[in-house]
Amino acid sequence: MNWDDLRVVAAINRCGSFNRAAKMLNVEETTIARRLARLEGSLGCVLFQAVDGQRRPTEQCRALLQPLVLMEQAAEAITLQLERQERPLRNFRLTTIDAIAQHYLAPTLADLLIAEPELSLQLETSDDNVDMARWHADIAIRLGRPRRGNFTMRRVGEMRFNLVLPRGAAPEDLVLAAYPDPLMEVPEMQDFQQYFPGRQARLRSANLRVIRVLVDSGRAAAVLPDFLSVDLVGDERFQVHRLPARREIWLLAQPHLRDDPLVRRVTNWCADLFAETLAGDAV
Repeated sequence: MNWDDLRVVAAINRCGSFNRAAKMLNVEETTIARRLARLEGSLGCVLFQAVDGQRRPTEQCRALLQPLVLMEQAAEAITLQLERQERPLRNFRLTTIDAIAQHYLAPTLADLLIAEPELSLQLETSDDNVDMARWHADIAIRLGRPRRGNFTMRRVGEMRFNLVLPRGAAPEDLVLAAYPDPLMEVPEMQDFQQYFPGRQARLRSANLRVIRVLVDSGRAAAVLPDFLSVDLVGDERFQVHRLPARREIWLLAQPHLRDDPLVRRVTNWCADLFAETLAGDAV
């Protein structure tokens, strides 16, 4: 008894016709008829009858269907397992800033890797915008639209910012936390300096989670993105002021990966993570 012939029986039962079964198995309709006839000859019985334009299983066929379904499921499971073992990993380098990697990517990264068994990611974080032209990354998520470069890019989100300071504290008593000097020209730092003209920051760090912990101490003022400060809105201990600053989130990929199905699925996953930031303000 040939397994291909048994697959034909399962397909006809599922589809109800030779024509649709042929399309399902990607063979000619004559092949379906020939294999069914061969199996019926070896079994000495008719497996399907034409009823109202449909191929309906006979009583003898129905006796075969339950074990046949189990065989079909087992074959599919074995095929999937072999494909996972034989499929080589494809390695891609994805770079972004630390805060985006921790807040947006990390929570569902395992789901992506499980859904894409051939995918291997090297996730790198840096405060500097990656130089895609020098092949520092295959995929990058960065703040601000690149001015030039030979790569694919799309705007996937927007980051808004809040000034957070302890309620009732005198401004001169607060420790100011800001970015390192090379980042002081970004929009949120420009807004920050408008609130404290002439004051120097006592802590400088690009690690936003460190700044958040400092703010939680109730002795410091700092700028934090929505996703690290929205929970402080309504907290009686703090004042939270929306800043005018906005930073666009851009997704970049090397041009030769434009039509790669796996890369497209990865970049779509990345874009979905930021979709809500384009829907409206979080505060």
